[in-house]
Amino acid sequence: MMRAEQCAGGLKRRSMKQYALRLALAACVVVLFSACSASLANDPGSAQPTIALHTPNANLTPTPTSPPETIGAFSSNPTPKTTDNITIYVIFHISSNGGTPRGVGGASVSLSFAFYNGQPVSQLNGQVNAQQTTNDGWAAFPLTFSGLQPQTPVLISVTVNYNGQTYSKSNATFFTPLAPTATPTPKPGK
Repeated sequence: MMRAEQCAGGLKRRSMKQYALRLALAACVVVLFSACSASLANDPGSAQPTIALHTPNANLTPTPTSPPETIGAFSSNPTPKTTDNITIYVIFHISSNGGTPRGVGGASVSLSFAFYNGQPVSQLNGQVNAQQTTNDGWAAFPLTFSGLQPQTPVLISVTVNYNGQTYSKSNATFFTPLAPTATPTPKPGK
């Protein structure tokens, strides 16, 4: 008797699982049929689905042209301490005859530093001299500073002289000195 009840219980569970599976399958079929019947027509009142293609305005250009020169800069540490050492890296690329921009060597690169309010950062401006780019267009400016204002961004503008031309990028990059934080020291327990 016990075995028959167990068998009947197993059949009920199996039939419930089959019922749930059939119900889920039926729901999927309904979703698929409703998705297939969606109209592609521009006019919802039209029974015939259509796809409309429009030609673009003839005044548009397919691809924007790149600038003839590119100046990029970044700081080795965007959030140094108020007294710290960092390096500012600059890259200079130029394209000739509308070709692909390439790094050029021998360009003279100089930096100028100012706080966000426009006030020059004399301790930084006084220590950087012009650098020559390497053959791949890179120049590096190691800096050492002390006592900079915490939480005040230092904006860096770049000027490049190459083949008698001067190229400049105002506010090419920045860094923000952070006040040093106290480091907790462990104390022996009592």
